[in-house]
Amino acid sequence: MKKLNILALLIFVAAVVSVFMLHTPTTRMIQGKVMAVLSPFIHSSAAVEQGMSEALSSSDDPRELKREKDRLQIDNERLQIISQKYSRTLDENNYLRELVAFKKVSPFKMSAARVIKRISTSWWNTMIIDKGLLDGLATDTPVISANGLIGKTGKMAPHMAEVILLTDEMCRVSSKVEGTLEQGIIAGERAGLDMRPDLRLRFLSRNALINPGSNVISTGEGGVFPPGLLIGRVKRFENKDITGEAVVEPAVDFSMLEYVFVLDMQPEIEVKK
Repeated sequence: MKKLNILALLIFVAAVVSVFMLHTPTTRMIQGKVMAVLSPFIHSSAAVEQGMSEALSSSDDPRELKREKDRLQIDNERLQIISQKYSRTLDENNYLRELVAFKKVSPFKMSAARVIKRISTSWWNTMIIDKGLLDGLATDTPVISANGLIGKTGKMAPHMAEVILLTDEMCRVSSKVEGTLEQGIIAGERAGLDMRPDLRLRFLSRNALINPGSNVISTGEGGVFPPGLLIGRVKRFENKDITGEAVVEPAVDFSMLEYVFVLDMQPEIEVKK
């Protein structure tokens, strides 16, 4: 570039700088026109700068992204736990309300107890409750729920008791098929640990007319169980060589027991005045 051209460029730059440094009305008018000409370039530059700033601020570091993902996942799981806990509390509250309502309308005098132990090898035979001798319980006392008969008490401790379940082969109840004259003895039948066993109502008439779905209730004979307790519903009737048998589905889901009621079968003694 020639010296004269360089000199002319320097003079022009100096003139522009001097124009922006002056504060007269004329210079302000010139400054406005120059800014109007340069504004598109200024805006473009600002937009590019902002984009670069945002790109730099939103880190693309894989480790940072993983940390953010882990944090969000932890927050999500925490909220799920809170939601599940609230749902369980609500369900338990409703369940306890139903138990209280059942106890109020039941014609029996009873004590509520909580199931505190189940053993996998005897899941369909026994369970342990948190009431015992010192809580007023006695051996061979009926245990029920709002759905029906559960079994009877067995071995006792001061504040614990074994419950022999209706699905145990050794728990036998004098029962009848509701709406018929058929009655017999019901007991559990041996089954695998992973299977819910049915009950067998034996010693029925060989050609008895029993409809599936009929209720099976206790008769009260034998002195252990009061009459009218729901035991289950008939699934099918089977003719044997001499007698008939009904396969009965228990009314109670023995795998879901949390609270039970132990009936007080002792007669009340009237105090003479």
